[in-house]
Amino acid sequence: MKTKLFLFFAVLMMSFGVNAQDVTSVAVVGEAAGGWPGDPGNPGPEDVHQMENPSGDLENWTLTGLTLTTFATDGGIKFRANNAWDINWGAAEFPAGTGTQGGANIQCIAGTYDVTFNSTTGVYNFSGGTPLPTVKLVGVATGTVDGISMNFIGSDTYRASNVTLLDGAGQFSIDDVLVGEPTFPTGTLTGASDNIPVIAGFYSSVSLNLVTGEYSFVLIPPVSIVGDGVGGWPLGTPGEIDANQLTSTDAINYSLDKLACVVGPAKFRQDNAWTINWGNPAFPSGTATQGGENIAISAAGTYDVRFNRVSGDYSFSIPTIALVGSATPTGWPTGTAGEIDATVLSTLDGVSYFLSSVDLIGGQECKFRTNNAWDVNFGAVEFPIGVGTQGGANIAVSTTSTYSVSLNRVTGEYVFTDLLSATSFNKNTFKVYPNPTNRSWNFVSTSDKNITAIQIVDMLGKTVMTINPAATSANVDATNITSGLYFAKVTTTSGTETVKLMKN
Repeated sequence: MKTKLFLFFAVLMMSFGVNAQDVTSVAVVGEAAGGWPGDPGNPGPEDVHQMENPSGDLENWTLTGLTLTTFATDGGIKFRANNAWDINWGAAEFPAGTGTQGGANIQCIAGTYDVTFNSTTGVYNFSGGTPLPTVKLVGVATGTVDGISMNFIGSDTYRASNVTLLDGAGQFSIDDVLVGEPTFPTGTLTGASDNIPVIAGFYSSVSLNLVTGEYSFVLIPPVSIVGDGVGGWPLGTPGEIDANQLTSTDAINYSLDKLACVVGPAKFRQDNAWTINWGNPAFPSGTATQGGENIAISAAGTYDVRFNRVSGDYSFSIPTIALVGSATPTGWPTGTAGEIDATVLSTLDGVSYFLSSVDLIGGQECKFRTNNAWDVNFGAVEFPIGVGTQGGANIAVSTTSTYSVSLNRVTGEYVFTDLLSATSFNKNTFKVYPNPTNRSWNFVSTSDKNITAIQIVDMLGKTVMTINPAATSANVDATNITSGLYFAKVTTTSGTETVKLMKN
């Protein structure tokens, strides 16, 4: 009997992966408890919310008056031992449950709690919680019926981050009690139900302190790029809004993707006015200064632009785009830090990207992604031709073959051309000669079926010529197209076939 009990206890301990003697301290950690250990605001070395062990058994732990929030996107909490991640517990249940070693984050409800935890069994309980008030920004200015939720961030302060507001009235709703003051963008609530006269804009934060009543709306100042190199200089018309507005979530780092540039001068400016502007002759990167010289864009292209409003650092870059996925020779990215995608497309202008040849596996999937990361990626359900959208579906390759691939980064249009199918052109149906050619190609139908259309496509997937012969033969003049590899899509009343062409 003793042997059975010992085995049962051993199995139980293994299920939690923790021995009691391994635990010398336990703390509650997580974004909902003020931040994960290692965050800039919570660097350690000792976890902030240390639990007590009144009995001294290093097994039963308690913590009173712990305030939890739910403001973070990947919020939640965990128990962890010894101020390290070697031993930690989590589970899906709240306010009570059984944590397991390395389990999920506990998705808590905001409030102040007394906490108990047993580091041997994993059983935990959050009790006596005082629910935090529900705080919202409401009114016409929010553009919504329900308003914008504000999250508790500590020190009696609630905040909504990165919100777009409209011209119009706003109020704070505190547990459904409406309060406001006739001042903007800052003020102090006195309990009155006045409207706050909100001005339209993109705000990095809207904050309210429930104890002092102080509130603030922090506007992200608009920053744009202007000049002959990016579409022209402002006309100076009153109220004019610059066309090329950069976006920001912190009022410091600004970005604008897919900006078409030509050779010429450009500058950054704030508030659609010249009072604050930045420049530096260096291109494609440099450090702009207030009132500095124009940026000298020296190469036309479609660039992703980055600008730091505080440091003045800027860059114009053409992103790399790669084809990734189980259909490709290297498979899906593993997520390893510093990983570089292997199947990279080429580009000359930052718009048209292409691969001359890649082996793809039928029945598998692929996708385009930018700069070796998932922040910007293109996909759609169509194959071999489609229009990819940001974060769209994976592209399902239908047939194992060697393909040329083209992608337009601006429109999302892509083309996979089966090179093996193209080279196995049905000579019993058509004849094409001479191929290669210096001047023209002759297309002849050998099946007495009329050729209804011939479409000549380059390696970028761009149609360079289309003719509609409505005859059993046709001559295609190639004297005005550049030398290189092309594909002809030949259509008859019985279908369409593709042939690879070469222009000398």
